[in-house]
Amino acid sequence: GGNQGNQGGGGGQWQRQQGPQIGQGGLKRADNKWSKEKKEDALSKTKLAIMAILNKMTPQTFDKLSKQLVEIEVESSEILDMIITSIFEKVLGEPHFSELYASLCLAISDHNATWPFIKTIKVVNDKGTKYFWLQDIEKDEEFVGPFADKLACLDKFTTFRSASGDTDATSIPTVSKPGLNLIELVYHDEHLIKMYQGPDDDQFYFSALPFEAPAEDGLFDSEDAALKEAHRRVSFKRLLLNKCQEEFEKNNVLEEVEKQFAAVDTKSMSEREMDAHKEDKEMALIKTKKRMLGNITFIGELYKKQMLRDRIMHFCIMRLLGLVSMDAEGQLYTDGSGQPTLLKDDTIETDDESTESLCKLIATIGRQLESDPRAMKLGSFYIPQYFGVLERLSKDRTQPSRIRFMVTDLLELRDNDYVPRRKQDKAMTKEQSGSRPRSTTTSRSSRPWATPTRAAVGAAAARAAAAG
Repeated sequence: GGNQGNQGGGGGQWQRQQGPQIGQGGLKRADNKWSKEKKEDALSKTKLAIMAILNKMTPQTFDKLSKQLVEIEVESSEILDMIITSIFEKVLGEPHFSELYASLCLAISDHNATWPFIKTIKVVNDKGTKYFWLQDIEKDEEFVGPFADKLACLDKFTTFRSASGDTDATSIPTVSKPGLNLIELVYHDEHLIKMYQGPDDDQFYFSALPFEAPAEDGLFDSEDAALKEAHRRVSFKRLLLNKCQEEFEKNNVLEEVEKQFAAVDTKSMSEREMDAHKEDKEMALIKTKKRMLGNITFIGELYKKQMLRDRIMHFCIMRLLGLVSMDAEGQLYTDGSGQPTLLKDDTIETDDESTESLCKLIATIGRQLESDPRAMKLGSFYIPQYFGVLERLSKDRTQPSRIRFMVTDLLELRDNDYVPRRKQDKAMTKEQSGSRPRSTTTSRSSRPWATPTRAAVGAAAARAAAAG
């Protein structure tokens, strides 16, 4: 039996992945209003607890509050998504705390290697024993039993099916038995059998619901293999990166805001209403741009915490520059000498905001990206080409002066080994603000490849222009 197919992609792109899962309430016999309200109340209280912690979090309170957040019980995928979404929205609204929130995400990811809401299901048939996994399996409120052991539960189920001809086994007489613990899940005869046991006795109970098992390639040879795949695909890091990718891939966000406000009929507005409309539009544009730059800064900080590999950084940089490294078949583009090269991709739209995001990203990660011992070898070919394009952009008089100056500042930052000449807007602890240690920059000679001179960068720009 094979393992579930790996959907991880090539080409350095992010790949959002979903495992087999069931919807909330997908295994319940009937909707229980009281149970639903109780669940919603618990989620609401958890949300309040999460936001109370995040709203108080500063560099000074980080150690204490991060421990509190890490220790919140993640009993469902809803709670996990709630934590991730809450942190993500906070970091987009407070970009100067990006490093702090990246540290928080690292702490949560390191602390939670497994989730209690992920369960394995044993499949026993004529081909042997296999396993698959599901998440968010809710406990039942009515059961069949009691029985002396788990095998007796299965025998009862099979006997009832044979005697009654019941195709879905939902009419088996049940009893209410509060306090039972879910101990095992078995797929048997096209049904999901949930085994329960009382806390203070040796008696067993079960419930059964019609269920379609995954295809053969979704089954695993062992329970450990199924759990490993489940926790890989429902890891905190993967779900967080899905959020970052979704935000990163939003196209023309500022243009969409412009269109939204342009669609409003302003002919009948008074002068005061027009002023308010313009002010609302300006605030919406500022907020949207803040989210965009906050996300790209956060991505960079996650990379610096080693939650992202350099290949993702290269993908982001290429996307923001409108460049591509390989063809549709995944073959690398090369120049006349056979060296990897980048080509302009006309299908990727770039604008001033793309360039601003690029400058923000490289300013955040540039030093580490150029000295990363884990870096992919292709980086030594691509990084000089990035800066070749940027050098050409800084001299392009058709570009707005704001963009040219921004790019020039980035080039000068790199010339200074990524040490800012001006104080950065960054959250610091009292100790950091009171005593700044002397910078320990990585010299150019210690980078995995020689940093090109401005002349060499100019030559690279010329080659990129010719390629485009």
